[in-house]
Amino acid sequence: METTEVKVRNEFLVSALFIESAINDYLSRKLEISDPISSEFLGNTKKGLSFDQKIDAILDSTALSIIEKSKVSVFREIYKEFQLNFDAHSLEESFSSPDANDDFLMILYPQNEYLPREEMLINACYQLIAEVSEIIAEKTSSVEVKMASSRKLFVADLLKFGRFASLFSFLFII
Repeated sequence: METTEVKVRNEFLVSALFIESAINDYLSRKLEISDPISSEFLGNTKKGLSFDQKIDAILDSTALSIIEKSKVSVFREIYKEFQLNFDAHSLEESFSSPDANDDFLMILYPQNEYLPREEMLINACYQLIAEVSEIIAEKTSSVEVKMASSRKLFVADLLKFGRFASLFSFLFII
């Protein structure tokens, strides 16, 4: 897999951590949970909500439009595909779902048809990351952290940027 393909997969997975953190903070505020990290419901325990369940909670919200829900849903599906196909030899091989999420990305974010398909997928993934991060930041009232690169937008609560962000921030230093 080429370096740019590895980067987009890594950034997709890291942005999922930030999105999950924003949803965690939102749910903890709504449910008045003072320490979401130690919480059995929101924390990293056997009983805790999974990433899918947290996304479902946001998708059930009436605050999202149908288009926003579809983007968040596709983000979740692609996230799962990247996890399942971590050993794929190309970005295109990472998309194995019968739902054809890669084709949906191409419809959602049309690209110049003269670009190679891998490049179109990379561009579309970056656009999806940015839009879903912005949607989640807006709906959960989290602070958006814009990276120096024009194509990257990630969500983080600046007060709780903490452990995960510092561990994975080396990925964004380009």
